[in-house]
Amino acid sequence: MTRQPRRRAKRDTVARLQKKALLHLGRGQYHESEVCLGAALRTLKSVPAFPTRDHLSLWNQRGMVCKYLGRLKRARQYYLLALRYAPRCLTGRDRISFFADIFHNLGGLEHCRRRFRQGEKYARKALELRRELGGSGQAALASDMVALAAILDGLRKFSESEQLYHRAMRIYRCELGRNHPETAVLLNNLAALFQATERPSRAEAHYLSSLRIKSRVLGPSHPDVAVTMNNLAMLYRSQGKQPAASDLFRSALEILSASLGNRHPATRAVRTNYRKSIAHLQKGTSSPSR
Repeated sequence: MTRQPRRRAKRDTVARLQKKALLHLGRGQYHESEVCLGAALRTLKSVPAFPTRDHLSLWNQRGMVCKYLGRLKRARQYYLLALRYAPRCLTGRDRISFFADIFHNLGGLEHCRRRFRQGEKYARKALELRRELGGSGQAALASDMVALAAILDGLRKFSESEQLYHRAMRIYRCELGRNHPETAVLLNNLAALFQATERPSRAEAHYLSSLRIKSRVLGPSHPDVAVTMNNLAMLYRSQGKQPAASDLFRSALEILSASLGNRHPATRAVRTNYRKSIAHLQKGTSSPSR
């Protein structure tokens, strides 16, 4: 095999592994996705050119997977690596679009780390770049709005975040439809805002809508389903509905333990919530009747 066909074969291998990684990512199979991305990056090591667009894409995806696996420092390293080398590989609209993606992801990462002010800077930059592109890509613009709104919730800037959520919802319903995973994420986030601003009935309705969509589209054992279960359980617990809360905490814990493992931060957090809920239930049943 000559050099050119050999390089083409390696690129095909990378593309195949990357496609497989994306499938695993969509199913919530983050460990499997990481394995595929690692194999793709190792394949690229034997390609003389560095960096390539494939490197950028794989670093970005690896950062996303690391975030989902709770490896937040590693995720940041991959995002910054992609940010550093992007100007060597991309120009024009491609560069702007990729930078918007990276800033979006960095904002989401800082949200996970509860560094909301830094996250706000990244998220606003992503939104600014996406608007600069104009034209198509309205769903991506809406996704940037949702990401920024979630960070603003953490900063208790609820008025601006609610406006962003509603604007994003109008775009999603036109571009993606009502039964899309991104729509479900938005509903979950909007429910959290209603909960934080003491509108419990609206919070419950939005959590339930999010849960229905996620369960139907992603499958009942997807980690994202557990996220909304946990949030709805927190709402029920605040309302004194301990049995309903405990059932949801238990179901969420079973999903996360199976998909992410017992040591993942999300699993540990839900386990703590479940134990507290069980303790409240036991305390209630052991109290003397009046």
